[in-house]
Amino acid sequence: MQPSNDVQFATAVAYYYAFEAPEGSRQPEIDSNTLKEATRLTSRTRLQSPINTLHNAVKRGYLDKGTNKGLFTINTVGENLVAMSLPTGPTPRKPKRAKKAARRK
Repeated sequence: MQPSNDVQFATAVAYYYAFEAPEGSRQPEIDSNTLKEATRLTSRTRLQSPINTLHNAVKRGYLDKGTNKGLFTINTVGENLVAMSLPTGPTPRKPKRAKKAARRK
């Protein structure tokens, strides 16, 4: 899975902890510390503000606010994003178009 931005990454982390983590490590809700730890464990650059990333995921409809302040849970839209939409390999890039040479007068 290859999230293309921080919000998709946060959604993937919530999905992992809700459904894919080993049985003893599963948690239905994540917080900014969980997201910060996930970025540390992966090769992604550190997030400037993990809590803002989680709030942005709520605004985009991938996560819902959890039972307490600062907790977030994945919803069905986020589940579909991770399970169906995120590419599983490197994102293919479109070939660059050749630029036309400038005309000389």
